[in-house]
Amino acid sequence: MAGMETSVSELVDLEGRTAFVTGGAKGIGAAIARRLVEAGADVTVGDLEPGVAGLAEDLGATGVSCDITDTDAVRAALDAASADRPVDIVVNNAGIFPTTGPMVHATDEFVQRMLDVNVRAQYSVAREAANRMTGGGSIVNLASIAGLRGGANISAYSASKAAVMALTRAFAHELGPRGIRVNAIAPGIIDTPGVQEQMAPLRAGGLDIDRQIAANPVGIAGHPDHIARAALFLVSDLAEFVSGHVLVVDGGSTA
Repeated sequence: MAGMETSVSELVDLEGRTAFVTGGAKGIGAAIARRLVEAGADVTVGDLEPGVAGLAEDLGATGVSCDITDTDAVRAALDAASADRPVDIVVNNAGIFPTTGPMVHATDEFVQRMLDVNVRAQYSVAREAANRMTGGGSIVNLASIAGLRGGANISAYSASKAAVMALTRAFAHELGPRGIRVNAIAPGIIDTPGVQEQMAPLRAGGLDIDRQIAANPVGIAGHPDHIARAALFLVSDLAEFVSGHVLVVDGGSTA
């Protein structure tokens, strides 16, 4: 337990800790993995991205192929991450975020896929991680401001991220007595290749996408490292007394 005599540098020091980041080969996940490595953690990245091993190596991490919807694959990836010592940190970052389109046209298959990846699979990762956190630890789930306020054409995505927030609070109650803190981050619009791809049709229609991305009270574009810094805070001893919290990182757009 960190006390007043603990220095700031010690509070953010993750030396000797083992971390597992899903979807950590690129975008927000890669930024999180990089920050955890910089803080001293031994990081394993699980991702379906081709060449995940090389991409992870560039971050200073270890890469393993992992489909989070396959529980056996999740177990194998976590076993690999905890081969030398129990896992202490898990960042549940992997997910999908295509727009639903008008809800009257969304198919059952589309909705099922969204919930399977963004909710059921995150649940599985958290469960399997908790079973391996024999000395306590920290789990951070990636939610979204879409789960706070909804929005047209993103109904299934909004529902999935609202569910992530509910799971986070429930897990915090259940796992707290075992020394495991559970929190979530709700990013606003973050300038990633995926977001740019999603907005490409709007750009083709003449919309200033960069201006839209920076349309928040702070007036700057959200970048993956903004989320990585929040994750570093939540998994570090700076957040020793923080659990069951959804940290909104959106430049004030939902204020």
